[in-house]
Amino acid sequence: MPNLYFLEYNYIILGNSLFEFAFERDGRLRWIINKLNGENYIKNHYNRWILKVLDADRKELKLEKPTFLWKESKLHIIYRDHLDAEIVIEVFPDNPESIWTLKIKNTSSHIMDIIFPHISGIYLGNTWKDNYLVYPYIAGERLKNPIETLAGKSSKIIWDWQDYKYTYIVDGVGTVKDGDLFVRELPYTGPLSMAWLDYYNENVGFYLASYDEDKTLTYLRIETPGPEYPGMGFSFRKRSQLSSGEEGIFKYGIGIHSGDWHWGADRYRKWFNRTFPKVKTTPEWLMKSSGLVAHYDFRYQSGISLHNFDDIPILFEKAKKSGFDHLFISGWNKNGFDNGYPLYIPDERLGGEKRFRGKILETNSMGGHITTYINVRIVNTAHTDKVPKDVLTNHIERYGAVDFYVADPSKEEWQNLILETIERLINYGVSGVYLDELSMAPALEDIPNWIKGYTELLDKIVKKYNNKVFIIEGCSDMYGRYVDLQLVSTFFYWHTSYPELFRYTFPEYMLVDMLYPDYQTMRPSFVSMISKDLISRAFITGMYPWIYDLTLDNSFDNSEGLRDYLNHFLKLRLLGINFFNSGQFLDDLNLKANGNIRAKLYKKDDQYMIAVWNKDNVKGELELKSLKPPFKIKVISSSESSYKTNNNIVDVPKEVLSLIFIKEGK
Repeated sequence: MPNLYFLEYNYIILGNSLFEFAFERDGRLRWIINKLNGENYIKNHYNRWILKVLDADRKELKLEKPTFLWKESKLHIIYRDHLDAEIVIEVFPDNPESIWTLKIKNTSSHIMDIIFPHISGIYLGNTWKDNYLVYPYIAGERLKNPIETLAGKSSKIIWDWQDYKYTYIVDGVGTVKDGDLFVRELPYTGPLSMAWLDYYNENVGFYLASYDEDKTLTYLRIETPGPEYPGMGFSFRKRSQLSSGEEGIFKYGIGIHSGDWHWGADRYRKWFNRTFPKVKTTPEWLMKSSGLVAHYDFRYQSGISLHNFDDIPILFEKAKKSGFDHLFISGWNKNGFDNGYPLYIPDERLGGEKRFRGKILETNSMGGHITTYINVRIVNTAHTDKVPKDVLTNHIERYGAVDFYVADPSKEEWQNLILETIERLINYGVSGVYLDELSMAPALEDIPNWIKGYTELLDKIVKKYNNKVFIIEGCSDMYGRYVDLQLVSTFFYWHTSYPELFRYTFPEYMLVDMLYPDYQTMRPSFVSMISKDLISRAFITGMYPWIYDLTLDNSFDNSEGLRDYLNHFLKLRLLGINFFNSGQFLDDLNLKANGNIRAKLYKKDDQYMIAVWNKDNVKGELELKSLKPPFKIKVISSSESSYKTNNNIVDVPKEVLSLIFIKEGK
């Protein structure tokens, strides 16, 4: 067949040298064939529709049989009855990705949801059991055998701390039932960080992405009937709210590749950075910072106070002795943490405004940096008189023992309140502000301008305070453009967490992860049991460390052995800081390790660094498949050594953590 082709028989077929799509005359997708090995991805014909449109009552608008038109390497699938819609699929010579554009005009009822493209019934190879799915939940998760994982029951742990009640999933993932399907559908942005996924095995892969320049509130759905009827389904749902006569245009990419999800990450990154370039410049002090120490104990929600403002320089001095130059303070505001929002004024009982400012400035003079907490999502139901009424939605969320209204981020009055709060804090002398819940808590589907609202707020903040540090809870490509650090908290979805997904897709964004001692009561005991692994993975993935210093509840003071390990981690991190914070994270591409060794490759200018986690403390080797010897090697762990080699094999020391610096050439 020619490089690019269109065939019209019983089916409508289009393709190129790499893939082929076939459609039924009624618009259903019949097959997807990978031309490199002849495999048909669609192995189960359940729910084969590709477009569904719902009105304001969630009622499906009927689509009649479409007409097909092939013009200039594009297939047009046209619906003109109850709905004016056109799907345009563009295929390019020798390109593994096709571009799917949906043009839709509301000619009848108020359109609420547009579900497209819905691709279902996929598994790869002879069995679904060796298939993987990378899904952009927070910094990313990787599901092995998602057909059975999504259909299985997950184990949960209930955990209380103070007045808070938490539920942790310790294996599996949370799903809901939709008829016979097990479904996971979450909003971008929050808690989904990106608008793409990849489903793959070692030989073939499937990439699906939304290329939306209008910041439409978007949901990414994964579904399966389970192993009884094996197959995966994927779709995007757009909350468009098109009124009569309005038109929407939505663009997507579908890629057929050879089984490495990094291919999809490269595609998505290229589109995103071209469309939404990074806005903020990170202050130099943060680029060299070793990490932060968090204090939520100035005033807890319950009213208990363990520190006052006079303690700020003392707490910083303690953190400094442990190797940290960054102190994070929460519970500083009137009524304390998770209580007085939006009363963001210094608590008089802790020392008041003048002392708060004075102690921050004193800490600054000691070489310290203070970040303070605010919440940009919620308002205590007891303080609704402090905000304009139209700012609040009718959504109530409970944190600890207090109820809060969710605020509408698209309201200018809410944005102004946050800006005034930030300005006040910066006048106190803080180096940065933490914006809680911004991308961790879910976007609300009845606020179509949710993403636009938060991007407007962040844009205003950065234009005014570009030299300050801003941290958000959660992770987002869209919001990450405006901030310096994004908190990903992998401890609570440890079983499936895969921060490599976001870290590789956007290596220029700095991620923060919480690290825990092996003796703490703030989180469940399983977190203590993985505490060393948390530190080790944070090391190789280049995470900015966040530790707590909460007496008894969560402090490395009570964990002598792990405290030494943390100190070793900090020492090595500082030695590799230029690679971790401003180099390119290459994950484990073309890097082969033996045994239970995990390693990540970084590049900066013409040099490379490998961060190694040797969990079993055995001597090992790494094979560098993409670099050309000879190499100059420097290895740093508990000791330092240098040597030259003429082959692609690099020795790994027995120590658990190490850095290997590599320079090509004699």
